[in-house]
Amino acid sequence: MAKREKGDGLGRLGGRKAGTPNKITREKREIIAAFIEGRWGDFEKAYDEIDDPAKKCMIMVDLLPFAVPKMASIEYKDKSRPKTLQDELDEISGEKTRK
Repeated sequence: MAKREKGDGLGRLGGRKAGTPNKITREKREIIAAFIEGRWGDFEKAYDEIDDPAKKCMIMVDLLPFAVPKMASIEYKDKSRPKTLQDELDEISGEKTRK
């Protein structure tokens, strides 16, 4: 039997298959989630005791990414023409931007 080598074109040599979740990562997330659930009342009580509105807002902003995913910016590209969206907008408005 011939020895396999990295890059021989026959696929992966070992490890998890692509897309298989990491077991340890899943377990750690479950432990952290259980910890947070068990102490959520303590967090709410501490939050309510904060007098500084700016501090409360910062806490809320810090927590937002866990509840609402960030929106990704997108760019329109029409492959039939080499124009960018900015070029189209410039034409519509009658302006040309200098580069």
